[in-house]
Amino acid sequence: MSPFLFSVTFLPMLHTAESNSSHQSELREIFLAGLRKRFKSEVNRMTGGDMLALLKNQKDADALSFLMTYVYIYNWLQHNVDADYQADVLAAFSKGPQAFLMAMLLNSNSTEHFVTNYINHWLEYSGEPQQQQQDCLQLLKDKANDTQQLIKYLLDVWQSLNLFTQTYAVAYRDLAKQEKDRYREMLGPEDKERLALIDALPHAENYPTSYTKLGLIPHMGCPQTCRHCMFIFRPLLKDKQDPASLFQQIDGLTNSVLFTGGDLTNHLEHFYNAILSMRNVTTFAILLNGDFAESRDIADQVIGKMASSIRRRPVTWPKAKVILQISFDEFHQEVYIDKKGDLKERIPVSKIASIVETAPKYANELQLCLIHKQTNLNFSMDLFKKGVFARLARELGSRGHQVQIMHASPSARLKLNPQNPDQPAQVIKDASFVLSSHPNTPMMLTSSTLDAYGRAAEMDANEAVNERGLLQEILTTGNTHGEYFDTDLMFWFNGWATLFSAVHICLGNVFEEGMETVLKRLAKDPLSKAIYHFDRCLLDYYAEICPDLEKKLETTTGPHHLFHTITEDANVRLHMTKRLIEDGHLMQ
Repeated sequence: MSPFLFSVTFLPMLHTAESNSSHQSELREIFLAGLRKRFKSEVNRMTGGDMLALLKNQKDADALSFLMTYVYIYNWLQHNVDADYQADVLAAFSKGPQAFLMAMLLNSNSTEHFVTNYINHWLEYSGEPQQQQQDCLQLLKDKANDTQQLIKYLLDVWQSLNLFTQTYAVAYRDLAKQEKDRYREMLGPEDKERLALIDALPHAENYPTSYTKLGLIPHMGCPQTCRHCMFIFRPLLKDKQDPASLFQQIDGLTNSVLFTGGDLTNHLEHFYNAILSMRNVTTFAILLNGDFAESRDIADQVIGKMASSIRRRPVTWPKAKVILQISFDEFHQEVYIDKKGDLKERIPVSKIASIVETAPKYANELQLCLIHKQTNLNFSMDLFKKGVFARLARELGSRGHQVQIMHASPSARLKLNPQNPDQPAQVIKDASFVLSSHPNTPMMLTSSTLDAYGRAAEMDANEAVNERGLLQEILTTGNTHGEYFDTDLMFWFNGWATLFSAVHICLGNVFEEGMETVLKRLAKDPLSKAIYHFDRCLLDYYAEICPDLEKKLETTTGPHHLFHTITEDANVRLHMTKRLIEDGHLMQ
């Protein structure tokens, strides 16, 4: 994948009532385009084999697959598309041989009504059906002597699949309860017993005192409810202490820190204080959602204060820089229906544009990086020509800027395109771009896969790129292709020290037990070592006390997700640690 130049130029736009009306019209088109894409993808996924796989225990699976795909699609519509927009979504597919199905989807008022309409259509049809519908038609004719029994049979098959059984609101509530329960277990009896086992292990006198990076969590929370977010319930950090002592201890352990915890817009003072107090740290990264940039002036105030903090460091200290990471993708910038029934951008592209406009002014102190979740667009330069990046380029163009993509580099491994899973290919992993007004100040875009944590567990299976291909290779060959589970430490302002990519795995409280105790535990903890390497013995240990491993393997989105979910329960973590010690795994 070679470097690529892409420019978009627009004349400045006047913000009149007419342009506001145009913006609403644009939001509607973005909203409908997104739903149509999801609709088409779900039809293709189900007709492409996924429905047949769901029906594997049915004797008439082949014949039922096509009909059940559209029963699924009918329910998907009710689940995902507001009734006021269903006709607009389906209008794009209302011509050709499937037109009658679009009419049925729109005009049916229940699953039973849809099934009845489908049966009646084919029993009255005198033409030649499409090849994919012939088996289904023959089945219907064979069972048509009792239409009511046929309807009952088909509805029983559908209900046996156990799909769309609860609304998103109910599903999110249940997931939030599970998350809340996990945090309630943090440093509870099972965790304390596990840590005591680790403390009793030998060989920790020469524990590491230098780390590539460490994380800081001043607060857990975000006002947004992005449907791909890994967090639903976020614990209040009770008993928070003055972080000055934490900053002092971490300053001697790493030269790179990441501030995270949802969105930290209301907690930036801690970030500024860290910059001014941590002498040895030279990279201060912070992850924000960009919602702070209500205007260009506010964006300039916030980013300018970050840069000012860097400039205020003593000249005798090592030169430092802020890495401002802004979440930016098809999910953070999604158009949705708000509580009033109006269309709204979750985090408007215009706010991201204000950040992009502002960042080059502070290039000596700050590097901007847009953090992006991979979709099918990542498999080509469509990433920049379509979707959210194209919206950003248009917005910047309307302000008189020209965007140029300077470089795009591919992933090291082939990945599966959710829209074309039979042809693995490289994705655009990292890119750099500039504004023509600042040609020597590149800004970054980096992308990653999306795992089924939190709300993302309820997303359509093909909306984003995942790592199931890598997982299968790890499970069959043990080859991780250089991928590891991130076990660096994340320090919370209440004292918890957890793993970077598994905040449910806690190694103690530094305020109560001291930093040395926590670092020794990380060096000795057999579970942290095993999860770092995606050690397959953890699956065996999980299966010893949990009956649902097979289900987890079917629904997981990759190795990171799998090893995260099998360690979420405190009792399982304790059992795994005991078994690792018994078997002498990774004790060196």
